[in-house]
Amino acid sequence: MSEDKTHRSPVMSHRFRSRHKTYFFDVYENKHGNHYLKITQSIRDINSSTESPQYFRETLHIYEDSVYEFYQYFEDVIRLIEEKNKSNPSTKTEIVDENSTIKKEDEQE
Repeated sequence: MSEDKTHRSPVMSHRFRSRHKTYFFDVYENKHGNHYLKITQSIRDINSSTESPQYFRETLHIYEDSVYEFYQYFEDVIRLIEEKNKSNPSTKTEIVDENSTIKKEDEQE
């Protein structure tokens, strides 16, 4: 494997689980010392067997020169979703903890 193609470990990594989906937020450093965000969504195929589960992955790379603009738009979208959820209180959010147990919002208090 050439030096340009060597595997690099993430500088920072976070994982978020939600039912049959897992989201990975990884920050990598390229060979020039620049950083980029890699967001990966891994979805378990619910039709696959338990002995041999199948996963689908989608990856998005956000490079250092556009990460702040991406963040601003992401904040705008979150604000919009929060406003819509306030106007429609029937929407329930579920949080999955590290032990993969589902807690409803009402049970957290």
